[in-house]
Amino acid sequence: MKWWCFNPKYSTLSLVHLPVIGDVQLLILLPAIFISFGIGSVFTLMGSMMGDTCDLDELNSGQRREGMFGAIYWWMVKLGQSVAFALSGYILNATGFNVALGAMQSPGALLKLRLYDIGLPILTTLLAIIAIATYNVNEQKCHEIRAELEQRRGKTT
Repeated sequence: MKWWCFNPKYSTLSLVHLPVIGDVQLLILLPAIFISFGIGSVFTLMGSMMGDTCDLDELNSGQRREGMFGAIYWWMVKLGQSVAFALSGYILNATGFNVALGAMQSPGALLKLRLYDIGLPILTTLLAIIAIATYNVNEQKCHEIRAELEQRRGKTT
């Protein structure tokens, strides 16, 4: 979607006729809407998986360690943001971006910027999908873990 929505040539010839405010074709906002739903879904999914992981850890260790898992999770989120910020300058240099040219970048630099902006999220999303596919806790296993924990320590309210 970013390929067409972030390209001025396609934005002005948009198949989706969105209004223009000033010189800005609102088609550029469309990917942000989908990205925000994706990010919201990730945080919802991770919260659910965190609870299941804590239950599995309690079953194996006999201890509740939500704080530890929460700290590691948020540390990893912050580490990922830091790595992304650190790499952004290198990526800009790799594209041939020249700050002195402002909006008049070479076509090659613009193509590389678009490829990085589209390709890196696809690559990292595929890696995340592979990581989640190895998560071996399904709904049935969660119910079995919960039943075993309730049998050991009694039912919680």
